[in-house]
Amino acid sequence: MKEYRSKEIYGDFYENEGKPLVVIITGSLPGLPPVSEKLMDYLMPDYNVLRLAYYGVPELSESLENVPLEYFINAANFIKKNYKVADNKVIFIGSSKGGEAALLLTKYMESAVTIACVASCYVFQGLPKDLYSMSQVPPRSSWSFNNKELPYIKFEFNEDDIEDTKKKYFCKIHEKSIEKNFNQEALINIDNYKGKLFLLSSENDRYWPSKKMSNMLAQNSKNKNNIKHVCLNLEGHGFLTYDESVNEMIHYLEEIKQA
Repeated sequence: MKEYRSKEIYGDFYENEGKPLVVIITGSLPGLPPVSEKLMDYLMPDYNVLRLAYYGVPELSESLENVPLEYFINAANFIKKNYKVADNKVIFIGSSKGGEAALLLTKYMESAVTIACVASCYVFQGLPKDLYSMSQVPPRSSWSFNNKELPYIKFEFNEDDIEDTKKKYFCKIHEKSIEKNFNQEALINIDNYKGKLFLLSSENDRYWPSKKMSNMLAQNSKNKNNIKHVCLNLEGHGFLTYDESVNEMIHYLEEIKQA
């Protein structure tokens, strides 16, 4: 395993030269993505694997605000160039906010497969370092491209909603924000994506309505034949570590290999 620790690429890389590249992107927890041993054991014989941090480490932003999508693109391109990975042999796996990022990247770079777990179909307002300071700081988008923030849905919340978040229940804020501050330009458009897309959502999502948002993506896309959506009866957003969700990802990747 090789450690990259710079503002250009901050990740752990498991080399398998000439094989396809899997880039794994975490959710709103800062730092490197937690990934189950089972998923890593499956991936490492047949793929290059990059576990990529994108904020919350010394070399990168402290907050999940205006994170440049170029960071992900440049990190993937660096590995492709240095480890002989073909342009059409890149797979992104993102969970939660990382799933939101992975879906956005379908517009900006070529990839063969995107796996988006408990992802959003919208760009939401970014997350400051201190979540409970959100009412005191100016809102910013989660993501940027070409030095411009992407259009986003601003959070709508009151004191009761803040109390819910302290109990790890964030769904009400997201649902209310979609209703009150809907922004058509914040909707993630995957119509031009040529790769395969696998959506994994949660029936009992406490963070945001991932089942509803995944259904919206699948139903509204012009490329429905390239999309598969599976909803699991799971709580939480640790889909990179739960056995049931990891099994679904492995099964899907095996299907892709045999297609």
